[in-house]
Amino acid sequence: MKKNQLVMFLGLVITLLSCGSSKKTVTTVQNKDAESQLVHFPKAKPGFKRYVITVPASPAEEKELKLELIAGKVMPTDCNTRSLNGRLEEKTLQGWGYTYYEFKTNGTVVSTMMACPDNKKTDKFVEAKPELIRYNSKLPVVIFVPDGYEVKCRIWQAGASFEAAEK
Repeated sequence: MKKNQLVMFLGLVITLLSCGSSKKTVTTVQNKDAESQLVHFPKAKPGFKRYVITVPASPAEEKELKLELIAGKVMPTDCNTRSLNGRLEEKTLQGWGYTYYEFKTNGTVVSTMMACPDNKKTDKFVEAKPELIRYNSKLPVVIFVPDGYEVKCRIWQAGASFEAAEK
């Protein structure tokens, strides 16, 4: 029993790592149930790309898991911390009730204004505010982003609960 849980946990960790490092598309373990539902979702409009995330069935209770969606763009940055203005807007697929997301942004970036002594620029993923959603292995997560933007993801698992101290 514990060996099976360890194997499933390692599979979940591998999935998490593959989501966080994706460059072109969000890569996850294929789930046949979720894949079959994909036909109901719209195709990407001109000027947009469609990202699809399918997560594996989990040995843990799915209510204990969350999926973090991170939309952003790779751009040259210096030593300052940057954040992309934009948000993931939740939409409902008419006739089915399924949820999908559309990333809305005007492309502006906010930044700290520290003096960077070397003024060295490096390409980094600048992200917008992440969206934490329910983990659901039965349906795909579909996200539409403007051309030039990407989607990354992380899987979060709740820790042990504890009682708050009464004072």
